[in-house]
Amino acid sequence: MTYDFCRFYFLLKLTIWLLGELWLGLYIIIMNRLKTLVRILFLIVIMIGCKNKKNKNVNNQKEIVESKEKIFSELEIAKYTISAIMDQPPEIITVKEKDEIYYVSYIREADKKKFDYKIKISDNRVTWGNVNGRWRETKFDEKIKHFEINNRLKIIQTFYDGSEIVKEFNKSKKEVI
Repeated sequence: MTYDFCRFYFLLKLTIWLLGELWLGLYIIIMNRLKTLVRILFLIVIMIGCKNKKNKNVNNQKEIVESKEKIFSELEIAKYTISAIMDQPPEIITVKEKDEIYYVSYIREADKKKFDYKIKISDNRVTWGNVNGRWRETKFDEKIKHFEINNRLKIIQTFYDGSEIVKEFNKSKKEVI
């Protein structure tokens, strides 16, 4: 009887230990699967967010439909670009063109200080710089584009972090919208 009891006790302990190991194994498997599931869900959320951002950009691009006929001259585009960048009224800005580079200047009303800039226009891209300085065209400089929509000129500054400043100018009234 002692032998049977010892054998029973040993088998009981072995069974409890095996069940414990089995539960522990199942717990580890379930937790690993949950971790994998959480990672997959995280990636799906990120992908959906990126897809929505791309769709938003596509929608913005669809919104910008350029007219075939150019309403604004490149002189005006240069003028309104500096007006947008420097937040100055376009009325105080003068523009001269030499060798496809536009030289833009204005005198600030507040302190009568004169500012001079240079502008290059290529398709709908605008590059600018101080007259005696560098062109602002590194990856860290803002990217500037212009679009004509009806009688309006839209100047879009896109910064390194993806943020944007958009200013619109009306052709007929020559004012900021």
